[in-house]
Amino acid sequence: MKDGKFDEPELNNISDKLVSIDLQKKLNFKDEMRKFKSYQNSITDEDVYLQYLISIIKSNNNLALLSWCIELCAADGEINEEEKLLLVRIGNMLNIGDTEQDLIQRLMAQRRNVLLEKEF
Repeated sequence: MKDGKFDEPELNNISDKLVSIDLQKKLNFKDEMRKFKSYQNSITDEDVYLQYLISIIKSNNNLALLSWCIELCAADGEINEEEKLLLVRIGNMLNIGDTEQDLIQRLMAQRRNVLLEKEF
């Protein structure tokens, strides 16, 4: 998501992940992204919108939810500054402390490195 937008392969990747854990029945990510594009410009308060998204997800596993958000942001191989700020905002909305957020981000980066380098 280098440009703040998901391209088709990224949408497919996310959809595949949701299918793999059987969440596609609750959320069709591709359809939701298409809907989002239609009303994206009318969002006046991003924090209110993020709170809304979190409320409809109804997560019982906030650390896991944040790790998925990190994984989505890192799908293009890096997390840029704008994405880092977004992840902090999401973490705060999920009531995850700074230390935990940092630990999860480091863990996700190391997992990605292990997958790429094929070694611990």
